[in-house]
Amino acid sequence: MGHKIPLDIVSGFLGAGKTTLILKMLKERKGNEKIFILENEYGKAGIDGSLLSGNKAEIKEIYSGCICCSLKGEFTQVLKQAISSIKPGRILIEPTGIGKLSEILQIVQQPCFHGTIVTDHVITVVDVHEVHNYLKNFGEFYKDQIYHAKIIVLSKTQEFPYPKIQEIVNLIREHNSTAKIVTSPWDQLDIQEILQEDKPYEKLSKNEDVISPKKLNYTRKQPASSRTCHHHSGADIFDNVSWKGLRVFSISSLNAVLSAVSTGQYGKILRAKGIVAGKKEWIHFEYVNGQWKCSTTEPLKLGQAVFIGQNLLSEKLLELVEGANAKSC
Repeated sequence: MGHKIPLDIVSGFLGAGKTTLILKMLKERKGNEKIFILENEYGKAGIDGSLLSGNKAEIKEIYSGCICCSLKGEFTQVLKQAISSIKPGRILIEPTGIGKLSEILQIVQQPCFHGTIVTDHVITVVDVHEVHNYLKNFGEFYKDQIYHAKIIVLSKTQEFPYPKIQEIVNLIREHNSTAKIVTSPWDQLDIQEILQEDKPYEKLSKNEDVISPKKLNYTRKQPASSRTCHHHSGADIFDNVSWKGLRVFSISSLNAVLSAVSTGQYGKILRAKGIVAGKKEWIHFEYVNGQWKCSTTEPLKLGQAVFIGQNLLSEKLLELVEGANAKSC
C-alpha cells in the first residue's frame, strides 16, 4: 500500500473562527508540502476561499448545501479528482458551520478513500462567548461538532476570565470527555500547540497545572439520532441570502448596514461576512450575533456577502445592501 495523504478537518459553528485558524495553520506550517483545501460555503458567495487564496494552497469551493446531503456526491468527486490530479501532500477541509462533523467523517472514511487518505487532525473551533446560547438553541449541530472532535480550540478567549473559561471547559467535557482542549488566546498560540497530539492537555492558563484527559480515541460511536441527514438538516433550519455587486461602501455606510442587520428587522441573522469595495481600499467584514469588525483586504472583481440566519427577509435585506434594484446572486 502506498503513502496515504493526511487529511485535517477544521469544523465549528457559524462565526467561531474556522478560517482564521486555518490561515494561522497555513502561515505557521512547517515544510513545503502541497496543500489542497476544500471549502463548503453555505450560500453562493465564496468569502473564505478568497481570504485563503495566496497562501500557496490549491482551493476548491462547494456552494449552497450542506456536505452531508445534496453535496455528498460532489464532495466525493472533488476529493477524488484532487487526489489524482493535484497529488497534495495534505488535504484540509473546512465544512460549513451548520454541518455535522460526524457526517463529514463518514464521507472521508468511505471505502473508496481507504487506500489514499488518512484522517489526521479533527478540530472543532468553539466561540467561548456563544457556547451556552448555541447549546440551548442549536444543540443537534453544535453538540455533534463537539462530540466528534479530536481537538477543541476555544476562540475569543482574550480578556475572558479564568473561572468562565473553566466553566466552558467543564461544559464541553459533558459532551466530549477525551478531546484535547486548547484555550490560549490566539495571539499567543503556537499552532504546534494544537497539532502536537502526543501529549494531550488542556492549557487553561500559563499559571495553571496541566490537565491530561484520557488517551484520545479517534473512532467514536455516533448517536443514532445523527446518523441520517434528511431529518433536521442545516438547510432546513437556516436561511441564507447571498449578494454580489459593485456598490462602493464607506466605513460609515457599511456600519449602518450591519447596525440595521443587528436590530432583527431583517430576520434573526446569526452570521454575515463579506468583501466589499471601499472608497480607498476593499473591506472585509465579519458579523456574529450583533457584533462585527471590519478590516482592509485584497480586491475582488465584485463585492460579495452572505447572510445566514432564520426567517430572513431576503428582498428587504438585499435592498438594504444595494437598494431597490438589488438581485440575489
